Amino acid sequence: MFFTLITSELDLASKTMLAYLQEYKKFNKLKDFYFTSSLYDNISISVSKNQLIFTDCFDDLYKKTDVLIFLSRHQSKSKIPSLTCHFPGNYFTNSYGGNKSELGIAYPSLQKNYLKKIYQSREKVPFCDITIETTHHGPTNIKKPVMFVEIGSSEDQWSNMDIASVVCDSLLDILTKKIVNAKYIGIGLGGNHYGSKFNKLILNTDYGIGHIANKYNLVNLNNDMLNQMISKCYEKVTHIIIDQKGLGNEKQRIMSLLNNIELEVIKI
Repeated sequence: MFFTLITSELDLASKTMLAYLQEYKKFNKLKDFYFTSSLYDNISISVSKNQLIFTDCFDDLYKKTDVLIFLSRHQSKSKIPSLTCHFPGNYFTNSYGGNKSELGIAYPSLQKNYLKKIYQSREKVPFCDITIETTHHGPTNIKKPVMFVEIGSSEDQWSNMDIASVVCDSLLDILTKKIVNAKYIGIGLGGNHYGSKFNKLILNTDYGIGHIANKYNLVNLNNDMLNQMISKCYEKVTHIIIDQKGLGNEKQRIMSLLNNIELEVIKI
């Protein structure tokens, strides 16, 4: 597979990761905003002038690319140091890029491979939480799998070359090997923004998980969005996984919605 890493001139974490890849992994500018390395013949880097959540329309630019991976900063009010990954998509509003009520294409096994790899390096970044995030923000209209790989949650981490090295080394390691496919592929419903139960499932079982609608987005989940969660996946979805204590006031409606879906439902 051919992978393109997307960075942004407006994103400090993105710039730090690009600097590491240039200095230590021999990624050199081939032409404006495009980098390649003699060490990695299946990976290129593209630099955007826009914020990453507003960067789309890559299908015509990179026809040979199979998967796009956005190297991004992660922001949170808590400013807890963290290394996160997730798939883009909007369950309703598009205040942060992409189209309303549109999901990008998820690649669960890629996320699983990355999460497990970087978790193996957690002793190098003991102060960082390592976690997935549930589906949010743009871009949403790219017709290829898209995954965000992020460093959070403040300038101290975004500019830290040691953290960038752990993220980039983990990513390059899995991209230069055959992606190990998860035995089962699920979508997730409920829980918090960081999908803590789903995170444990990815790390400790044979499941990979694509799009997740956390409890705050369940009010916007209808048949169309549920079908998008299933269809907007690079791999065939086999299960619907529910955080049974994380459905809130939408529990009864969501369970009724699932009666029309011929997939096995698992409660965690």
